[in-house]
Order: sequence, then C-alpha cells, then structure tokens
Amino acid sequence: MSRRLQIEQVADLRSTAPNHYEVSQKLPQGVTSLFGDAVPFGSPQYAAFDARSISARVNPPLQEIRGWRVTGSLWPTQRFILRIPKMWNGRLVVAGTPAQRSEFASDIVWSDPVLARGFAYICGNKSQGDSAVLLTGEERLQVGGVTMPRFYADDLSIAFWQHAPENTFERWMREFFELTETAREVIDELQGRPPELTYAVGLSNGGLQVRYALERSDAYAGGVSWNAPLWTVEHNLLRNLPEVVEACEYGIPDSLEALGIPPNVRGATGGSLYERNLATYWVITSWLYATMLDPEMSIPYGDVREPEPAESWNGRIGSWRFDRSPIIAERVAAYAHTGAIRGKLIDLASEYDHLIPPAIHFHPYGRMVSSAGKRELYRGEVIRHAQHVDAWSDDPNYPDMRPGYPRALNAFDDLVRWVEG
Repeated sequence: MSRRLQIEQVADLRSTAPNHYEVSQKLPQGVTSLFGDAVPFGSPQYAAFDARSISARVNPPLQEIRGWRVTGSLWPTQRFILRIPKMWNGRLVVAGTPAQRSEFASDIVWSDPVLARGFAYICGNKSQGDSAVLLTGEERLQVGGVTMPRFYADDLSIAFWQHAPENTFERWMREFFELTETAREVIDELQGRPPELTYAVGLSNGGLQVRYALERSDAYAGGVSWNAPLWTVEHNLLRNLPEVVEACEYGIPDSLEALGIPPNVRGATGGSLYERNLATYWVITSWLYATMLDPEMSIPYGDVREPEPAESWNGRIGSWRFDRSPIIAERVAAYAHTGAIRGKLIDLASEYDHLIPPAIHFHPYGRMVSSAGKRELYRGEVIRHAQHVDAWSDDPNYPDMRPGYPRALNAFDDLVRWVEG
C-alpha cells in the first residue's frame, strides 16, 4: 500500500474549522463541482457544502476541539481525513461515506459529535475523487486517461468518479478496512497506544459499508447503520428502481407501493415526495448503478473503455432490468451482505425513505441476521416520519416530516452503552 500522510496539530477539529485538501486533478473550464463555480474543489467551502447538504440545521459543538488532523491518500483518487482529539478517550470511530461524496460529507452528522465525546474519527471518500462534476457543452471528465460517461440533465450533464476503472464495490469495502488499519497505526504512533475499541458508523452507502464490515471483520465492537442499502442478488436498488422509473413514465405512480416504495407524501403547497425523488434520485441512481454493473457498459469492471454504451441508456433507464445478464448477479454476489454480523449493530431505517425503502433494504436484512443466528447482536428500528435526506425534512412544504439525525446520534450513544456497559 502506497500511503501519503500529512499530520498537523490544530486548534479546532470541528466542521466549522478550515478543511483544506489536495485537488485530485486540474479540471478544465466548463467543469465545476456540483455546488458551482463559487464552491471549487479543494476549498474549505466545498467541504462545508458537502457536509451541510446532508443535514442543514445540525450545529457543531460550541467548544473548540484541539487535536491532530491527519489527511492522506491510500491510492490515486482516494483521500481520507483522520481527527484525534487532545482529550482522546481511547476509542476510534470509522465512518462510511454516503452517496458519492467526499471524506468531509459526514463531518457534521458524525465527526463533530464523536470528537466532542473524545473519540478519534476517520473517513474516506470511497476512492470517489471529487465525487461528481457538472459539465457544460462538450466538456468531459477523464479519470486515469478514461473518459467518464455523462448523465444528461437539461442543458448540463453530470459525470461521476464512480465510473472510473477498478472503482468497484469491492474496493469500497477494501478501503474501509484499510482506513481502520491506517487510523490504528497513526493513533498508536501519536498516542503511544492503539485504540481499545473501534466503532463503525455510516449513512446511506456508508451504512452498507458498516453492515459489510461487521459481517467480515472482528475489528469492530459495534456499528450504527442508517438508511443503508441492502445488496444481495434478491434485494438491491436495481431490482426495483428501474421499474419505479418506468411506472412514473407511464403515469401510474399508484403502483409504486406494490414495488416496495413507501406511501407518497404530498406537499402542503404542491408537489409530492414521489415527484421530488423521481427528479432527484430515482432516475440517476438507476442509471449510475446499472451502468456500473452491466457487462455491456461497465468501465469499473473493465468491460468497456468508452462512455458511449452507458450514455446510450440516458432517457431509457426505466426499461433496464437486473436479470438482463447473469454476470450482474455474479458481481453483486461477490460483495453481497450476509447478515452474519460479528459485532453489535443498531440498524436504522426511515419510514418515508423513498430511495432506500425499508421493505426492500431494512426488513429483509433483519431476517438475514436472524437466519444467520446473530439476532442477539442486532437491534433494528424504523424512524417514524423521517426521509432518506434529512435536509428535505426541513422543507416547510412537508410539515409532517421529521429528521432522522437526532435518533441516529442517540443510537450511537446507545451502542456505546450496549458494548461497554
């Protein structure tokens, strides 16, 4: 493993402190971050925006947190940040990364509160480089000399580092384990002893990393997974989302509950959560993962080296199906969840999660844990009136929605008590 580290003592480790990191590559004019020209990659503003877009109203701790900040990279396009408070309690928290975001995405929801409690904290970017870019005109994103496919939206397009060569789910999981080992080694060097206990936490895609880590390793005393996708051959995003998209295209949204989607919620002043998810998540998520796994168009798995096969599915992803090639199921089986957890897990889902519905991703996983004979290590809970995206729960158009974060943070405290008594 080729590892680059920068270690510095800082006066404040909170998310409100400057968080500089190295830009992975110089991008041409017309290629910007998802937050626009005013929020460039590699800036403190980018780190802040990435964290705030998950849970806008959560505030950092009031007191400064002194300690060590360690930034580094395990391999090209990979980055991480490790924070060790001066008043360290001998424990480590390893955070999974939601969506296709940066290593700073969970700074507010996880890093700030656990640092204030004395825990060290590390998070990576799942080798996602700078996540995704907005493209204008004919501009393209290249990673490792390969052109990434574009997803078209109005007069702009989006390209993702997730499509980069070798950026498979298996590497996401490998990164989580190597981050854990890196943090333990650095903490041992700086503090004179390794962590006594290690915890795993994660939201969304970060939650799937937590489940996987607890199934494959004894390194974690426990974990909190929040709105985690389930990946098995039978239960996964691609089993239902393309059909959801197709149903919306044919104007039959009433059929979505039969596909496992929670009931619709209509806005007080117009619109609905179905419409919002279709425009924001359902279509692009279907396209992103289908084109990652499908052998006819996958750059990550080395099937093709050109963007055109994936781009050909723009506008028709509703007709894509998981069973179109047996290779897709083989790839999912290689990193599938098993339910055979080795550490204590608090598993949280949101009642109105229309992207990661509990019927598909939460309840089946609880049954898998029971079938694996690990029920005594598992506590599952559905958070009432919460959505996948807490920032949406702050929208006054949906006054009955509630954020899930307060319960998620309490779940971490519950986990520590459960593990440590």
